[in-house]
Amino acid sequence: MPTLFSRLSILFTLILLCLGLVTWVIAHQSQQQYFEEFTQELNRPVAMYMAQQVPLLVNGRPDSEVLAELASHVMMVNPSLEVYLLDEHGTVIATALGDNQLRKQSVDLQPINEFLSGEIRMPIYGDNPKSPDRKNVFSVYPLTDTSIAPPACDPCGYVYAVLGGERTQPVLQSLSSSYSLQSSTGMLGGVLLFALLAGIVVFFTMTRPLRAMTASISQWQLAATSPQPQAQSQQNTPFATEHHVKNELKELELTCHAMAARLAAQYQTLDDSDKRRREFMTRISHDLRTPLTSLCGAIETVLVKGRNMSSKEAQDYLLLAQRQGNRLQQLITQVFELARLDSGEYTLQLEQVSLQELAIDTVQDLQSFATQHRVRLEAHPAIPIEGGNVQADMGLLHRLFDNLLTNAIRHTPVGGLVSLTITRKDLGMEVEIADSGCGFNDLMDGCSLSSVGATKEAWWQGSANSPYQSPSADSHGTGLGLGIVAKIVDLHGGEARVWSAAGKGTKIRCLLPMTHNIANSEVHVSQ
Repeated sequence: MPTLFSRLSILFTLILLCLGLVTWVIAHQSQQQYFEEFTQELNRPVAMYMAQQVPLLVNGRPDSEVLAELASHVMMVNPSLEVYLLDEHGTVIATALGDNQLRKQSVDLQPINEFLSGEIRMPIYGDNPKSPDRKNVFSVYPLTDTSIAPPACDPCGYVYAVLGGERTQPVLQSLSSSYSLQSSTGMLGGVLLFALLAGIVVFFTMTRPLRAMTASISQWQLAATSPQPQAQSQQNTPFATEHHVKNELKELELTCHAMAARLAAQYQTLDDSDKRRREFMTRISHDLRTPLTSLCGAIETVLVKGRNMSSKEAQDYLLLAQRQGNRLQQLITQVFELARLDSGEYTLQLEQVSLQELAIDTVQDLQSFATQHRVRLEAHPAIPIEGGNVQADMGLLHRLFDNLLTNAIRHTPVGGLVSLTITRKDLGMEVEIADSGCGFNDLMDGCSLSSVGATKEAWWQGSANSPYQSPSADSHGTGLGLGIVAKIVDLHGGEARVWSAAGKGTKIRCLLPMTHNIANSEVHVSQ
């Protein structure tokens, strides 16, 4: 599509051409009319001189010989004259040209009467007996029959002199041979050419800010879009499909539409994020209030009863307060850790980590915890994996294994199994932690762990009467552990997915790339 500048230039050129043609026609028609007016005024008395020179009408009959001789003298002075003798009705009764050249035998008397009255401004056009299809300026004078006294008619006829006749060429035909016409046409063309160039310069200057603004907004649109969202926007927004449109106004319109769509998407994202934040704060407030209430209740009971309770009852209440205090401390620690990981300012301490060794160490550390819950804990990295090291933050990976294994043990019934398996994949190393526990209430088939952590049911929930109920006193979780795991995997450029169903256990797979390639995070590599 042509640019706005080119369309304005083309339109302006066409307007100038039409205006120049109309101006040229009007100017030369006015010039021709002025020439004919000047000619008629200059030759106005010609017919009168001819009528007064010699008697042209004698006894009601025209004297053709005298008319021919007189007309020859007059035409020597002005060769463009054509002289005719008319009767009182306008019929041609004599001519100096010869009757065989006449194509019209009569002349309309109305222009003659207007000429003789002098009430109408010149030029006045009358009939040309030689060319019926043309109108010419003329000179006319009435005749009386001087041989009859008193004359029987007044007037008895007219001397009718056509000025110009067939020798006068139209102005358009005389352009090729007329220097004045060529000169005026050249000057008009020069003026139009200057106006065209000035208009193009003005249009270019006026559209330059528009082009600059369009380019600036387009660059802002591209710069404000990350690579993946940009690829999506190129499929979903009209701006991307019409990005090569050369019309500045259309491109600006499409860019503004794309910007509006992007802003709407960002507002929706912010709204969803704010909604999740409010839900998260509601859940956390509830989960923090529960152990805090138990802690305060136990302490208040000891203070109120005091000496009236046995030492064993006091110790039981103090142990309850200690457990709830530890739980409260753990929740607060998880909240701060998740906030620190989600702030975008966390610095990874990267180093080469052997997942097999880390997995075996973590399983050994949690064996006593699994034994306490009477759950079997197994690791399956037995087959050596060549080049199975990953570039990662060892502390965060240890926290990932610890969170997943601890959650799995807590929500696995007595006699259940929790397994950790490491597998080499094309895209990196895959860590799978599976359990035979209660699972999630909602069926999950490979969904992202980040989306699970954002939902309201983002924790294992076992019914009080469920055969899969863990023997732990606090059998449900807050989902903070899953959120921390999802953020750790995201910081390492990997992905985590969940397979789970109520009463059928849970399987979580985390794929970690061999090398760290997250460009947006500040990374410190340990030597």
